[in-house]
Amino acid sequence: MRGEGRDDQAGTGHEPVLADQVTAELITDLSGIYLDGTIGGGGHAEVMLKKLSKDARYIGLDRDNAAVERSRVRLEPFGSRVSVIHSDYRNFTSVLHGLGVERVHGVLLDLGLSSIQLDDPSRGFAYRFDGPLDLRFDISEGQSAAEWLNNASEQEIVTALLAFGEERHAKRIARRIVAARPAGIATTGDLVAIIRKVSGPRGLEFGRSAARVFQALRIVVNDELSAIPRAMNDAVDWLTEGGRLVVIAYQSLEDRLVKTFMRGAARECSCPTAYPQCICGANPRGILVHRRALVPSDREIKSNPRAKSAKMRVFERRSRLGGRR
Repeated sequence: MRGEGRDDQAGTGHEPVLADQVTAELITDLSGIYLDGTIGGGGHAEVMLKKLSKDARYIGLDRDNAAVERSRVRLEPFGSRVSVIHSDYRNFTSVLHGLGVERVHGVLLDLGLSSIQLDDPSRGFAYRFDGPLDLRFDISEGQSAAEWLNNASEQEIVTALLAFGEERHAKRIARRIVAARPAGIATTGDLVAIIRKVSGPRGLEFGRSAARVFQALRIVVNDELSAIPRAMNDAVDWLTEGGRLVVIAYQSLEDRLVKTFMRGAARECSCPTAYPQCICGANPRGILVHRRALVPSDREIKSNPRAKSAKMRVFERRSRLGGRR
């Protein structure tokens, strides 16, 4: 249930998660056009661009303006082959239209947090640091986590912690959050203190209550889960024949959405062959390249523990599939 661990920034000592696998699975045309909906610090982009030909084009988006600026610097040596744009990946259709792109050969969505985001106390993503309780990817829009907590009803908080964090102490934590008003909650430390009172010191251990609560709040303030199915659906529409969609998820809620979408998009007709026409509604848009998710090797996890929960799924566009078996 950890939504963390995607690509790093240059010099942090970490490698982008599943970099070799992403490159092998995503590149179907060395001179193609590739869209990275969550470019982060440019880790995957750099690995990809080193493999692609000089005729290829790489378009990277990110909601985090700081990440956009860092990746622009990192990818500057690749010149006009790469475009890095401050935009939410759910809006990539308008971005591609604006760039005059008609089709892409691959789409990458790396849904976790970058190491630099986790390690920046001013962003509030990590409960081990005391700082503003923000948790927004784009700090220029929407409510911060602190603002949301100080205005939401107790039931709204309970619902969020249960639905997006599967936190068993949701009711007790929500009650204490509301009781903390009118002074309210402003920092990660304020929230951690409440979690500690409810779940004890063990609640602050890796993967326990604090991690689940912060995950739930991050999903709420960024409206993360609603964007994933829509973006994947649009991505398949934009793919060339044989083009691929690669998605890396770090928490079960996200991976469940990815798995459900890809299986549905690959579902073939299940009607008995005796039926004169399909009535099950199957309309396969492509195939699952692998039946199961790809995961990091033990070696990668040892060098980058944050990669441990990563699951990568791959879908290939094949528009000429029939609806019948």
